[in-house]
Amino acid sequence: MPNQHPTTALVLGRFQPLHQGHLYLIAKALEECSFAVICIGSAQLADPFTIDERHVLLEKQLKLLYPKKNWRLVDLVDPNLMSTWPDYVLTICNLHGEKGFFYRSDKLKTKEEKALADLGFPVRYIGRKTFMHLFPDGLYRKVSSASEIKNIYKKIGFSFVSPSPITSQQLKS
Repeated sequence: MPNQHPTTALVLGRFQPLHQGHLYLIAKALEECSFAVICIGSAQLADPFTIDERHVLLEKQLKLLYPKKNWRLVDLVDPNLMSTWPDYVLTICNLHGEKGFFYRSDKLKTKEEKALADLGFPVRYIGRKTFMHLFPDGLYRKVSSASEIKNIYKKIGFSFVSPSPITSQQLKS
């Protein structure tokens, strides 16, 4: 990454559940920036995972994949006025006055993009990396919510607080 670019990455997700798409976005942010703030959004919601479950899972995964990278997690309750979220996120994350990139895979509204850019964090869109091929044939077509995924995992005895982390090799494949 050339020196004129900011070195702070901001990544925001609900991580309901954490999946390889999230990890790909975080990997790109850490590849291009020297520091990442990863916000676990909608902390007030526990559908299907509580904020504690999401935080523990993400922290374990990031410690395994990026033990030498600089990152921190922030649990983020949604603001009362969603129209203020860009400023709210930077305030809660203590990033006002810093410059960086807001990493995202889904398109934001133009107004939100402009607000982030005005605050010093222009949006950096990262194309989605498909991971559906990792599911048994057709399963992703039958599962339409995180709650359904959690129910399937419970049936097979998968633990949500201490799952087997994804290795660096699995992330690259």
